[in-house]
Amino acid sequence: MFLSVNPAERELEIKRSRFIASAYTIASRDDVKRIIAELWKAHGEARHICYGFIADETGDDFGYDDDGEPNGTAGKPIYSAISAAGARRTLIAVVRYFGGIKLGAGGLTRAYRQSAAELIEHAGLVRTERYGVYDIECDGDVYKKLAAVLRGNGCETERIMYGARVGITVLAPLAENDFYGLLAPLGIVPSKTGERLIALKDGNDND
Repeated sequence: MFLSVNPAERELEIKRSRFIASAYTIASRDDVKRIIAELWKAHGEARHICYGFIADETGDDFGYDDDGEPNGTAGKPIYSAISAAGARRTLIAVVRYFGGIKLGAGGLTRAYRQSAAELIEHAGLVRTERYGVYDIECDGDVYKKLAAVLRGNGCETERIMYGARVGITVLAPLAENDFYGLLAPLGIVPSKTGERLIALKDGNDND
């Protein structure tokens, strides 16, 4: 379990330039390129889209991009705000619409840092957990026992299909007990189909 910034957007205007900051929860750095491409589609008239991110849960996998702003004035201040907040698996991108007044290197650094910091303060941090996604099939008489095991171990049932056998898609916390071992006494072998990041319902760390 780790802290990430709640997905949100916040706009700041400084000397007629608009700074639109957006936060995203990311599973890996592969998500960054896709999200930035989507932002460019939505903000084709923007001058810059700068960003910083931490893509893992330890803080070791990180990066930033100034996107043509003077070196060190944009991406790194955004990343620093994420790191200072203790957030992980978080991307913050700041879209800049140039207002015609140059801010200078110091002004730009303050603007991008402020954009990211105000977004984090506004959105708050949320406790987030990695879940495995599993497909399961079982006989109807086993299903009641299975449902009790899932409820007792923090799992969520996403889909149920009733037929000759019951088909279920389950989300199980990866940090908990071995999911395969948990279901072995029931004679069930789940099939893992992926992973998902889920914000815990009571997890806003600003409350």
